[in-house]
Amino acid sequence: MKKKLILIIGLLLTFLSIFGISFEELYKQNLNKSSTYVQAEMNLKNAELEMKQIDQFFLPYVQVSLDTILKANILSSEGFLIKESETSVGGILFDSSGDIIGYSFSLKTNFAEVFGTNIGLSFPFKIYFETSPKGDEEGFYGPWNLSEQIAVVASRDLTKIDKAERLSTESKYYSALSNYYLAQTNEFINTIEDIFNRYYNEKTIELTQKQIDILKNQYESATEEKAKDEIEKQILTAQKTLEGLKANNVSLEYFDFTEDLYTETRNIIDTIISQNTDVSIDLSERLDLKALHLNEESSKIQKKFWFLPYLPFSTLTLKVQPFTSDENDEWKPSWSIGLDFQLTIFDKGERKLASDNMKSNLANLTYEESLKQIEETIMGLETKRKTLNFDVSINQIDLKNAQEDYEKNIDLYKKGFITQDDLSLSEIALQMNKLNLENTENSLKVNELRLMQQYYVNLWGDNNWKRELK
Repeated sequence: MKKKLILIIGLLLTFLSIFGISFEELYKQNLNKSSTYVQAEMNLKNAELEMKQIDQFFLPYVQVSLDTILKANILSSEGFLIKESETSVGGILFDSSGDIIGYSFSLKTNFAEVFGTNIGLSFPFKIYFETSPKGDEEGFYGPWNLSEQIAVVASRDLTKIDKAERLSTESKYYSALSNYYLAQTNEFINTIEDIFNRYYNEKTIELTQKQIDILKNQYESATEEKAKDEIEKQILTAQKTLEGLKANNVSLEYFDFTEDLYTETRNIIDTIISQNTDVSIDLSERLDLKALHLNEESSKIQKKFWFLPYLPFSTLTLKVQPFTSDENDEWKPSWSIGLDFQLTIFDKGERKLASDNMKSNLANLTYEESLKQIEETIMGLETKRKTLNFDVSINQIDLKNAQEDYEKNIDLYKKGFITQDDLSLSEIALQMNKLNLENTENSLKVNELRLMQQYYVNLWGDNNWKRELK
């Protein structure tokens, strides 16, 4: 509702300049050109996918593999052939003579995860020919004990700490949300600053050029050498200012600037500030600090399992084949338990490094340092707010004095005591003071937006960053 109201105000102002760009259009252009935003959006999608893998019970995965396996002839102690060798290359079965005797493929599915255990089905099918495809007989072939090869498989990664992994995944999710929000709002505020700076620069350039032209007229009409030197100094100072303003304005000329765009932008900011007067200042609700806190909790759990990198066991597997039968062709399910064993005798310190990382206090230090940095940033913005308010008061006094001087000069001009050029310079000084006051007020508004950003206020754009975990 809030964004709709702001958009309505912006659209009404946009219609005043048919060919001018609106704030929304300029902001979207800048957003789409931002590599930081694009990367943040991709990272958020990856984090959401990882969260779904943890949250959802049903996780369908299908994998098809064509193995390459070589089996040697099996001989008895007397040297008689018990079982002929069998070779599988890319899913094609060959006998010891090199003839094709069938096909082999493996179909594996994972459909659920319960307390860190993956549950799925395994279909390691082998289909043998009843006659050789090369023979003179018809190539009739069919399945061979397919049902007996179906298995329910439950596997558990013994090196995975479920609770720690979930906390770590949630931490990455909140961190991705935080970066996504900051990427949007930084571009939003930067766009506003570009519009304000463009307005100030162009207005100041216009006034400074007028000042230079008038000073050149005064220089030409001056008769005293001392007066000429003083006017020349003023011209050089104004020209120096003008060149600096033009140089600063080059980087801001990437968009078509109009007065309507400036007015629309100011109205948008005024609406945002007026609608967020009661902003929660609870830092614990910051997305980035939530992420760091979850990571800290994950680290505390990992410390208790510092020995895992030294364990030789990695995966425990339970396999049940429900459709097998015994030698009497009676139904008799079979099962097996597998335990992966891998013992590294020598390494270059990888296991010790992994164990030290699990025992480290890095997560806690990172949280404390980040909290301190955030508090310093907020304190700096609050201090800037105070100084800008002082600047506004000073500019108001300067404007009042300039207004009084201008009114006096009007009276003096009417009485013939000063020239038209003197009166014009007084008017330029008045306009410059008005512009300085307006520029300081704009800086104060931008500072307010940056303060709101520290508390993750929805300033503008996509609301997806506000999504919470279920």
